[in-house]
Amino acid sequence: MLTLRETGTQLARRCATALEKHAGLRVTRVPRARDRGEGTGGGAPAGGAGTSGAGRPVKAGVRPPRDPADRLLVAPVFVLSAPRSGSTLLRVVLDSHSRVHAPVETHVRRLSVELTTPLARRAMKALGHNTADVEHILWDRILHRELLRSGKDVIVEKTPSNVFAADRFATCWPDARFIFLLRHPVSIARSWHDADPARRPMNRAVLHTLKYMRALDDVRRRLPGLTVRYEDVTEDPTAEFHRICDFLGLPWEPGMIAYGEQDHGDFHKGIGDWRDKIRTGTVQPGRSIPRPDAIPRELRPMCESWGYVEANAASGD
Repeated sequence: MLTLRETGTQLARRCATALEKHAGLRVTRVPRARDRGEGTGGGAPAGGAGTSGAGRPVKAGVRPPRDPADRLLVAPVFVLSAPRSGSTLLRVVLDSHSRVHAPVETHVRRLSVELTTPLARRAMKALGHNTADVEHILWDRILHRELLRSGKDVIVEKTPSNVFAADRFATCWPDARFIFLLRHPVSIARSWHDADPARRPMNRAVLHTLKYMRALDDVRRRLPGLTVRYEDVTEDPTAEFHRICDFLGLPWEPGMIAYGEQDHGDFHKGIGDWRDKIRTGTVQPGRSIPRPDAIPRELRPMCESWGYVEANAASGD
């Protein structure tokens, strides 16, 4: 059975039914880290379990494709960011490019495969696949289908939890490209808090978003990619998106900044930003940069690491 709570499609369900009926493969959603009592991470050496650079447990047997035919996508693009960092703005502007398809957050990394019978396991082994290989083929097919439906040739995926799976994406797609989207850590936490103040008190917002920031900080030290700041995007969107297009090897298209003139689907909570600012259809000014003395102690190291404050300024010295 295929369980896709966030991103289920009729095609995925039909494929899952056929796989289970004829091949004994069951496709399920990866449990959340808190449900299985562990973290989630990126790639591991082939043939065994390991940890990502951030020390998170990773799936055994994760390895690059053994055959070029195992991948349909060419050079997929992943935007890596903490939540409330402006990734939906990046998505809709890039999606306005004639060659770029940037769908809603697909949460594709949470799709897992279970080989439910000995015969299925024996068959996959005979074909040269382990469980992680089959998951990678599934992920590739889901995203490739999205790209085909769009009629474009570059796909951009921006689910914030991708920061916990970047290593695995780099293993799944050795030609993957990464955009690291930064925002002032205090602005990230405040924006996440403001989305639901009653259920997200500021102290919880700081600790929750900091997990993503730390994972992003770790992965951008190890994987090649382009670093973009949300504040620069909102201050001079033309210059920043021109830079992003250059990185992706795409021609600059001035009309992409007016993203509201094109259809990007509905905005829904859980698969992207849904608040009023993104619905305006134009790039809006960002928040004012917080004063150094307004930075919570827990966020000071990240503010320093990302260059928003000097080491002594964050502590008020």
